[in-house]
Amino acid sequence: MTISLRAIAMTLVGAVCTGQGVWSVLHPHRLAAVNRGGLLYEKFGEQGVAWGTLVLGGVMLVGGLAWLRHVWRSGRR
Repeated sequence: MTISLRAIAMTLVGAVCTGQGVWSVLHPHRLAAVNRGGLLYEKFGEQGVAWGTLVLGGVMLVGGLAWLRHVWRSGRR
């Protein structure tokens, strides 16, 4: 049974992005300079960037976990 490295990577990146999003929601005034220079910041401000990071990280985390579960189940058969 082999688990896809892409599924593991997607799950890990999703977890990191979700963590960064949670931190950004709790501390929006401490956003990195790279986040302050984008179009999202101009349009939605600090909270928009924070919530966007949280939502996209959560989607990646859930997708990666679903992919890992699928690979795990199909490998056990």
